[in-house]
Amino acid sequence: MEGGGSSINLSNIGDYRNIDDVYTILNSSLFTLTLSLLATRIGNLGGFSLNTYFDIFGIEGVLSNTMLITLMFQITRYFYTVLYANFDKSWSPFVFICGLLGVQIVHDVVFYYGVINFLPSGKNDMIDVLKQYSKENSTGAIGGHSAVLILTALVAMITNDMDMVSKFVLLGLVLYSLPYIISIVHKKPAPPPPPPAKKEEIRDVRGFY
Repeated sequence: MEGGGSSINLSNIGDYRNIDDVYTILNSSLFTLTLSLLATRIGNLGGFSLNTYFDIFGIEGVLSNTMLITLMFQITRYFYTVLYANFDKSWSPFVFICGLLGVQIVHDVVFYYGVINFLPSGKNDMIDVLKQYSKENSTGAIGGHSAVLILTALVAMITNDMDMVSKFVLLGLVLYSLPYIISIVHKKPAPPPPPPAKKEEIRDVRGFY
């Protein structure tokens, strides 16, 4: 991709058989989620419910989302290879990202109606928080997930040609900073106002109740 006097190489990460790319995708998803977490803690991205998610589940929540993103990438890589690259098509970051967003939207809809909306409240703490998140953000949740995936894809394409030492250093910096970012104290919403005080009962002046 060229613009002006500089160029950015968006490396091919579309072959599901290339296991080395999975390490890059893992790194990139963890990097992007860490940035998203920082925006959530400082800028309240995703609202109170997303902050609550990270308060309760912490690094476990980050790792769960990291693996989800990696799996969605691998599914996309499979379909990209079988339905596009195998027909002698050249590498297309645009086609790949469109396929990735398609996989994400299908996942989000199925997961919402098949799990979040189906499972009763009180059965799973993580699902309960995700119910809150869905109500608070509505369709904006899908847009937020799409933005995270697009950024992850671009980071993976840009960093894929880096040497392993550089990738390891990047991973180390992200893992080092992650606990500190999770521990940022975010601004919590004001508590609801107390119920109005009951009017004092009028006693009979003769001493009877």
